[in-house]
Amino acid sequence: MATLPEKRVAKIFEQIDRNKKIKIKPDIILIANDGEPHIDYSFFYVTGFPKGLFEGSSLLAKRNGEISVFTSPLEEDIAKAHGNGIEIYVFRDNEKEQLRKVADEPKIVGINQRDLTVSSHRKFKYVFKGASFVNVEEALSSARSIKDQIEIEAIQKACNVASRAFRDIPSIIKEGMTESEIAAHLAYEMQMAGGSGIPFESLVSFGRNSALPHYSAGQARLKKGQLVLMDYGAKYARYCSDITRTVIYGKASSEQERMYQLVKEANRVGIENCVPGMTGAEVHLAAAKVIDSTEYKGRFIHSLGHSLGLAVHDPGPGLSIKNKTDLKPGMVLTVEPGIYVPSLGGVRIEDDVLITKDKPRVLTSAARELIVV
Repeated sequence: MATLPEKRVAKIFEQIDRNKKIKIKPDIILIANDGEPHIDYSFFYVTGFPKGLFEGSSLLAKRNGEISVFTSPLEEDIAKAHGNGIEIYVFRDNEKEQLRKVADEPKIVGINQRDLTVSSHRKFKYVFKGASFVNVEEALSSARSIKDQIEIEAIQKACNVASRAFRDIPSIIKEGMTESEIAAHLAYEMQMAGGSGIPFESLVSFGRNSALPHYSAGQARLKKGQLVLMDYGAKYARYCSDITRTVIYGKASSEQERMYQLVKEANRVGIENCVPGMTGAEVHLAAAKVIDSTEYKGRFIHSLGHSLGLAVHDPGPGLSIKNKTDLKPGMVLTVEPGIYVPSLGGVRIEDDVLITKDKPRVLTSAARELIVV
């Protein structure tokens, strides 16, 4: 029976052979993980390594299913413990020679050009002087966009951790606290609940700051009557969740309540349309129509969602006006409509959704009802 890495490599080569843009089909695939900030998540997609940094490590995969990882002594024990079906080579000073020997003089080498650094590309070209290189990033993206059961379970656990962290927020919010305090509380609760860390800087914003979709938590202090927007996520076994909830501190105004209910309805419509055969553009337009048919037309200023997995913005089709690709079972996407009014603030509600053969499965469970603290 094929191991998980072997199944994933076979899936990548299948996508390579299907992709008409890849005119010359490679004999092998080379993936280099240089480390922060140049992580190639495809390295971890193939290997399934749950731990370790694997800085400066390389992966070589052949069409016959043979998979080799070249890493340092720092990662040797982790690689050998979790490298199911993978040949592990520990390099000290002879990495290039090991690569050359194992690859066995390939003619065509597939590379992930999007995440390959110039230095790693030069190294591969030096090692395989007689080979031609072809970019297979689209095939890697296609393979990774359809999650297998192991990936879905990891994302679900990351979503559970993030959803659980929201439960205590109403009880800890108080006048005068800072945005950074809430961000710190969320990170603490997620770590205590079993998360392995946060996949991105938490976007916690009060009042007018919440009208800035990519605002970072700062030292602004909470006042009564303000919107409190929290966009955050957890990691579990390298996989990410991404959730946004908005609450109101103090008495809510009629405008704040209307903004919230419209966004909630757009979120519902967006999720409802996440079914096979719908394109990302169609889902975006269905949700956007809820907002754009009101006085808030033009206040939903970003795409409805993105692919989610090993990376917060995982490769794969998103829910945007530009995406004409059909949704398929196994895709995991965010659905995150919002309304942003500079003079008042913003409301965003974001959930993580799995496309299934039938109706969509919402992976995030934090309350969506309007909460006024």
